[in-house]
Amino acid sequence: MTLRRVTAAMVTLAAIGMLRILWLHFVSEPRHEPRREPIDLRYEALRALVPAGEAGYVSDLPAAVRLGEDAGTLGTRMYLHAQYALAPVVLRYDDTRASVVIANASEPELLPELLRQRGLELVAEAGPGLALARPR
Repeated sequence: MTLRRVTAAMVTLAAIGMLRILWLHFVSEPRHEPRREPIDLRYEALRALVPAGEAGYVSDLPAAVRLGEDAGTLGTRMYLHAQYALAPVVLRYDDTRASVVIANASEPELLPELLRQRGLELVAEAGPGLALARPR
């Protein structure tokens, strides 16, 4: 084996690997994986209503906010999506005393009950199951 053959073999294997990655990323995955809806769309109307700084956050589903809690729940996903979409606003989980509170219900019909249970008054509805509220 010459140095030239070893180099050619390495270049060939690298090219095959790169082509495989391109195939998987641009051809195979798009065919087999459904397109995910961007996170920001659900919270777009709410972003215009929330002032900068901090806001309270309540939901009908619990979120994992401490180490050791199950982070794979729908409540955790809803909280993290809201935090991501509304950044740089900081969401304070389960805080109903903040001047502005975001109510995020898993089902739209649960929103009025969530507001009533937490002692909140509706300021503006920002979408299905999503509202801006304040303490009563």
